[in-house]
Amino acid sequence: MRAKRMKNMERTEGAEPSFNEIIDVSDDMRRRRGRRRKTVAMRVSAALLIVISICIGGFPAMLQYRSAHELSNTSDQFARAVAGWPYPQADDAIAAAKEYNKRLAASGQPILGEAKDPFSQAQGSSRSSESGSNESDSASAKDTEYQSLLDSGSGVMGTIRIPKISVKLPIYHGTSQSALASGAGHLYGSSLPVGGKDTHAVITGHRGLVDAMMFTRLDEMRVGDYFYIEVMGRTLGYRVDRISVIEPNDTSKLKIVPGEDRVTLMTCTPYGVNTHRLLVSAVRSPIPDVVPAEHDAAKDARTIATTAAVVTLLLGLLLAWLRGRPWHIRRHAAWWPKRG
Repeated sequence: MRAKRMKNMERTEGAEPSFNEIIDVSDDMRRRRGRRRKTVAMRVSAALLIVISICIGGFPAMLQYRSAHELSNTSDQFARAVAGWPYPQADDAIAAAKEYNKRLAASGQPILGEAKDPFSQAQGSSRSSESGSNESDSASAKDTEYQSLLDSGSGVMGTIRIPKISVKLPIYHGTSQSALASGAGHLYGSSLPVGGKDTHAVITGHRGLVDAMMFTRLDEMRVGDYFYIEVMGRTLGYRVDRISVIEPNDTSKLKIVPGEDRVTLMTCTPYGVNTHRLLVSAVRSPIPDVVPAEHDAAKDARTIATTAAVVTLLLGLLLAWLRGRPWHIRRHAAWWPKRG
């Protein structure tokens, strides 16, 4: 190329270029190849940045989806185990739990909760880091009668379902860190979640875990919303009538109220601060007159919208990539019309 420039400089000002020089397009081809390489490099870099951004942003969501799937399977395994019990084992378990609730209501609930706050060190941690805690000396663990009630053999006593926020969690005895790392926990000293007058069951769940949603979206619940408790093959419907925020040591709103059949869902709040407790409280309501049957319950609008947005984004990226590719139509010789 340098030799060519020298040759051009030697040419006199009025001299005509040769035929070979006129048809020589090597310089133009080099420039085009250079531009093409730059364009390809920019596209590859942009694609890599998009993929990396999606992976970084979507990794926690993938962990949470996997956790939700595992917890849902645990609930389903509990339901299948109970369904396989011989009659009337499940009915006997319900009867024993209701008898326990009667004695609890008459006692005035002298103990309500564990000595250690289950939410004290939960914010921002993971399920695996909490499940290793040794809390065999908790009040609920020492109460052998309590542990034997609604016992499926796996420590699960039931399932909490909240269709509006896509929650389906197994309910474990007590609120130890290991229990809350595995699903929702039943607050020791509150009524067992089997329904009936003079009962108030309190179900607790973590919020803000890195790899699990649990009760993270509980603040989206509103008065009039509903949730379900599944226990020993039965489904109980509850309609939210009260939402409140309390101090961690305030148990006044967790006590049994005579004549009521109530369940309260509890988690920490504000999100990321963890200084108070959010209570979403609901009263038992008939299915399907007040609370719709589970298969008719409104689906999670946020999850549907997020899924639609992600699918639309991926389709848009695919379309943009396809439009940027040069398409060459190849024809078979047999397609061309014969001449002569």
